[in-house]
Amino acid sequence: MPARAGSRGIDQCGAICCRVERGGRLSVLLITSRDTGRWVIPKGYLERKEKPYRCAQREALEEAGIVGKVRKRPLGYYTYLKDSETSLTVSIHLLRLKNEVDQFQERAQRQKIWISPAEAALLVEEPELQALFQSIDADNPLTSQDRLKPHRIAGRRPVAGAAVSLARSPPSH
Repeated sequence: MPARAGSRGIDQCGAICCRVERGGRLSVLLITSRDTGRWVIPKGYLERKEKPYRCAQREALEEAGIVGKVRKRPLGYYTYLKDSETSLTVSIHLLRLKNEVDQFQERAQRQKIWISPAEAALLVEEPELQALFQSIDADNPLTSQDRLKPHRIAGRRPVAGAAVSLARSPPSH
């Protein structure tokens, strides 16, 4: 049975995979689900003692062949019904593309598309996931992606509270 992330109420973790196109336009990745063929993000169950951001990173590789830098803090959460009966909460982590591999575990079972966040919001079914894509479209989160490990500039101090988080607590069951 899949591990549950304790008191956080998270059932699965997923990755919104992003890349910057020529001209600075942001693209996000959607993949098809294996059962219905609808557009989704890479996501899956936590393994025992696995951190949520590592789960998101692993799922991006297994389901879409994406290798990248993942944010530890969740971008947000969404819920969905699995098999039309089980409500699951997914922690979403932003992953910036570093490499896309040709051979990955679920290659033959899925299709992939890179599209704008606004287009992704129209293709996914879950309202909370749509809202996350809309917020990404309105405010490019990759502008602060490299602030995970801030570098000090000589003579300057980091500005407290400069980064804005889109993360919200997961809904209570």
